[in-house]
Amino acid sequence: MKRSTYPRLLTAALGVALATALALPTAGAAANILPPNSTAFGKSYGGWSAAWWQYVLAQPASSSPLVDPTGAGCGTGQSGRVFFLVGTSSSGTATRDGCTVPAGKALFFPLVNAFDVHTPGDGLDTPLLVWNDLQNTIGFGPFSELHATIDGVPVGNLDPARTPFRACAGPVARCSAADFSLTFPADNFFGLPAGTYAPAVADGFYLLLAPLTPGSHRINFGGTGLFGGNPFSQDITYNLTVRP
Repeated sequence: MKRSTYPRLLTAALGVALATALALPTAGAAANILPPNSTAFGKSYGGWSAAWWQYVLAQPASSSPLVDPTGAGCGTGQSGRVFFLVGTSSSGTATRDGCTVPAGKALFFPLVNAFDVHTPGDGLDTPLLVWNDLQNTIGFGPFSELHATIDGVPVGNLDPARTPFRACAGPVARCSAADFSLTFPADNFFGLPAGTYAPAVADGFYLLLAPLTPGSHRINFGGTGLFGGNPFSQDITYNLTVRP
């Protein structure tokens, strides 16, 4: 995506996580975290990361979940057995008290994440060129800290240098999903004409939680590091209700 015309990195859509069967977090949280090497609900973690971006960027910017202060609109555009939680559109904090999730839905969210996509005239017309642009020209990371708690129980193994909680969609071997396409509405964050753009790639840290019990739950996540060489920090809290 051409830097001179469009922002190539949406720091708004941050996310992190991934827990392995060999390196699970503390007992209470571990019971809900699905292994990153699984294909839970029909996709790998990398596949869900691509689906997360497709969901977030398909929403009009003016009503995007990234700018929803209360989370009351968190169900808009959601479908299937996996429900997406989101960060914000920039560095900062957010507490969302109005989100209601149907029972039986798994939760997928990023601690920190980023994407890049080919747009006309940027010269990035292959998945590898877009991937190199994200990693090298834009610069994803490094990160000094990642964190998450589920109902007050900390998720372990979140040292950014060694965490197993990383997933990507792109043309390199460590990605568990291929590049993908993105469809932007007329009202989008980048001023692009409405339409479908490809190839797109994504990298980040994510958690996939098995469905929570009906009732109230508190989920906190975030991280600190660099995006495009600039300091970035995010801390997000959802005080959500799982509806029976």
